[in-house]
Amino acid sequence: MLPVPSEEAGPAGAASTSGGVSTQRDEDAALALYEMLRTKGGIPSDDLYSAAGLDDAHNGRGWRRLNELGLVQIREGVAEAIDPDAALARAMDQYQINATEQLRSGVRLQRVTEALLSVYRPAVQRETSEVLVEFITEPRRKQRTRLDLSDAARTSCGSMHPGPMPSIEVLEASLEHDRTIMARGVRSRAIYPMSCLHSPKYARYLHTLADSGVELRLVDHAPFDMLTFDRDAAVLAADPERPSEAVIVIRGTALIRSFLAVYEDCWLRGLTLARATASTAEDSEITGQERVIIRLMADGLSDDQIARKLGVHRRTVQRAIAKLMERLNATSRFEAGLKLANDAEFAKTFVVR
Repeated sequence: MLPVPSEEAGPAGAASTSGGVSTQRDEDAALALYEMLRTKGGIPSDDLYSAAGLDDAHNGRGWRRLNELGLVQIREGVAEAIDPDAALARAMDQYQINATEQLRSGVRLQRVTEALLSVYRPAVQRETSEVLVEFITEPRRKQRTRLDLSDAARTSCGSMHPGPMPSIEVLEASLEHDRTIMARGVRSRAIYPMSCLHSPKYARYLHTLADSGVELRLVDHAPFDMLTFDRDAAVLAADPERPSEAVIVIRGTALIRSFLAVYEDCWLRGLTLARATASTAEDSEITGQERVIIRLMADGLSDDQIARKLGVHRRTVQRAIAKLMERLNATSRFEAGLKLANDAEFAKTFVVR
């Protein structure tokens, strides 16, 4: 017994074919089946192929062709032929339904396209356009940009200085500007390295800064130079190793949030000036051995030579010199020697007793 043909496909096992000869054979098989159905007025689907006198392959392809044209149907197990005019009317109705749905889909696509292009894309572009990054190398323009941003600030200004520190003259000029913006009600905060307290002139400056109303925190290490203005702009050193060469100016909240988070993290880890001063006083004593090491270093002896003279390990000498350089905010032994020679008040603490 053959399987019952459905409206979607011919009997199981029928293979598809292609090409002009196969297409003609499919049409011939379809016509033979159709004429047989028209003549007999309907045949039980189980007897369809045997009644048509065709093999399974031809029957399967013929049935699929009739089904494609809408010329056959199976009703209550009986295969029936459909009049060509009725099949054409059904095809036209289906086309109309498809065309209407396609039109609706086109209208929906148009509305979606208009919303994406006229509303949402501009919103994203506006957000992106609010981010502006400038690279500035010219000294006068760098200074002018810093002043303009601080003058435009309305709520807060923050600074972070990892060192080495600029001259006192530069810091005092900056302090005058801080006083100006604080007079407008702008909150001013500053983060400095703990090593500033080891230099009397910088320690005095920090106390003057605090007395002026600037909020201070001191940290063991700050990652890079940074100025922040409200929550809208930041000025960073383009190269943290050479902060005086170039700066990057960033505007727009999309980028500023991350830099503000770095600043707040350093702020929370820092000590107030009072606590930092007390902490520094506890470990500021210089031992007699360290005083001798410093004097020998000032005389030009190397670490190994000093170690041999004192009969100590080379690491002991290096630790004493590192401590001196930290207190002097010096980046090299040579700079430490110059600062020690020029700062008489600080040098008194290293007199060998």
